[in-house]
Amino acid sequence: MGNSSTQVSLYSRSRISDICEYAFKHQRTGEHLTYETLGKKIGRSARWVSDVINGRATPMREDAEDFVQACGNHYAIRMIKHLYGDAPPPTDPRLMGSLTVSLTNLIKQCRDVIQEAEVVIEWERTRRPWQPVTSDDERILKHLGKQIEDLFQSGDDVHILMDERYGIDPVIHQQNWLIEARAQEIVVNDPRELMRRERQEALFAGTLL
Repeated sequence: MGNSSTQVSLYSRSRISDICEYAFKHQRTGEHLTYETLGKKIGRSARWVSDVINGRATPMREDAEDFVQACGNHYAIRMIKHLYGDAPPPTDPRLMGSLTVSLTNLIKQCRDVIQEAEVVIEWERTRRPWQPVTSDDERILKHLGKQIEDLFQSGDDVHILMDERYGIDPVIHQQNWLIEARAQEIVVNDPRELMRRERQEALFAGTLL
């Protein structure tokens, strides 16, 4: 069993202009942005915005993210993130009929993850550390991983619907989580602090050379 650096994406880089065009035509800012006003928001010219939308220019990742975020379209934001391997693709809108349906699916996915997590806990409890990982072991772990991905997807669907139906921007959830995570010292604020802690852990474990 090994790691893979291959990105998983349904879209090719050549579709960035299509995603930007979709975001522009389905803006969710309430401002009715024009080429000129959108360009001003992201520090670009109206001509550049037009070229991107019409496929005459292919923006770099940072510019594409600025473009779709300025349009406030979270489907397009998910598409860009997925294109670069940072998120799953957005769910077909036809399967997201209501917030209640999406929440029901989220609850189901939570239960599925709990069930598979309990299987892995029991597996790890009974195996010996020196035993090689078998194909059956891989199957158990990969199935848990797949269930976790289902959970991420259903959670993102709920975020999108809360925004579409009730105007609750998903960025708010990220900000609130980050404030709480920092207060409870769940996350590391500085890369050097992460290196210091890992060095400290290695010293305690006696593995530092």
